[in-house]
Amino acid sequence: MEGIMDAEGAELQVLVGLSSQICNAIPEDFARELGHGQIKERFIKRLVCALNSNKTPSAHCPGIRRVIVEHAIYMMEFNPVNASYFKNCQMMEALLLVERTPSRAENYRLFLGDAGLMKHSIPLSTLVARAKELMGHE
Repeated sequence: MEGIMDAEGAELQVLVGLSSQICNAIPEDFARELGHGQIKERFIKRLVCALNSNKTPSAHCPGIRRVIVEHAIYMMEFNPVNASYFKNCQMMEALLLVERTPSRAENYRLFLGDAGLMKHSIPLSTLVARAKELMGHE
């Protein structure tokens, strides 16, 4: 988690993706670590900040917005109280920006050069809608 605080670009995408999968696979352990270090609010702020700083996905890390939104969903599904942390950190505004600036590259999980080869089974727009729903947005 500490690595996420300082990482940027492709490294941040990989670390958030890994953290997201850990959160999804063993949510109790993830929540315990987040609470143990008293870094929950700082961690959530970092996710929202990273989402805001990637207003348009770049070619070297096209999936960064997806992994951040997935991570937020896993955290809110495991503990609905986390939704208030995300709300307080302006996650809704960040999600609305993602919603308004879709990128075709974000639909793919695998690339060969500039060509997308393997589509994600769930579109980013669906993930954004789920995150907004978890935060109580109609």
